Amino acid sequence: MKGMVSARDFARRLGTTADRLRELARDLDRSKYSHYRFWSEINKKTGKVRHFRIPDPELMDLQRKIKDNVLGKVDLADAAHGGVRGRSPYTNALPHLGQACVITLDVRQFFPRVRHYVVRNMLRREYGYGREVAHLLTRLTTLDGQLPQGSPTSTAVANVLLTNAVDAAVSVKARRIGAKNTRFVDDLAFSGRNPRSLINDAARALSAVRLPIWRKKAKFQSKPKFKITPRSKPQEVTGLVVNCVTGPSISRKKRDGIKAAIFQAATLPAGVDRAMAINSIRGRLIHLRRFNPGSAVRLQKYFVRLCAE
Repeated sequence: MKGMVSARDFARRLGTTADRLRELARDLDRSKYSHYRFWSEINKKTGKVRHFRIPDPELMDLQRKIKDNVLGKVDLADAAHGGVRGRSPYTNALPHLGQACVITLDVRQFFPRVRHYVVRNMLRREYGYGREVAHLLTRLTTLDGQLPQGSPTSTAVANVLLTNAVDAAVSVKARRIGAKNTRFVDDLAFSGRNPRSLINDAARALSAVRLPIWRKKAKFQSKPKFKITPRSKPQEVTGLVVNCVTGPSISRKKRDGIKAAIFQAATLPAGVDRAMAINSIRGRLIHLRRFNPGSAVRLQKYFVRLCAE
């Protein structure tokens, strides 16, 4: 990825022309919403609203090519797992199995807080991109000065931004103290005998790219948004319990949630809502079977008994 200074070279990698890229950038400058459509989604459990910005077909195609032919060529740190081919929440959890202490933290409102000028400066300083190429790439992958949720490039841009600034920097300290560190997009995890010092290291590294880990609790008070869990309690990393050295598992709370969902689905009258609930349960059982096969078999029998069609 280093050394791409020509807009013509950039356009060639995307199967288009430099003039067309400049024209799209001008369109977005004149009317930033001209190539996007919008919708919002409410999480029924938490009540949080997520705003999605979906590119139009032409921009979507270009962003996919940027992801595959440009950003996807960057060598990411071993700590990166989210949005990386061959990696998953499972591989992200594996390094933390059977550790004395597990710490997890994340960035509040991550995608909206990744600023366009930080991305542009990173492309220029760390990867030697030409001024125009850095401008075009940033303009085509950001909206309202941030990473749009719904764009195929947002996670890739985030990984490129954080792999040196955060992953590599924290990994050096983690190795020094005999700890493990991983990152799944904006979720960071540390583990070991005493990995607490990595919280401050991560906070400083994230601050360097204008990303906070603090959650505001009151007007003049803030509280760190991280969780420290000893071995005596369920330790979760990207939704998987890692206390046991034999492998990650699904927490009892989530298994109980599946059982409750089965009971609720059985009480619904025949129709679209019941069909959707049953399909959701089937998907959750498939996921459970990978990590807790015994529990999956028991819940499958309960599911068949209550919800057999």
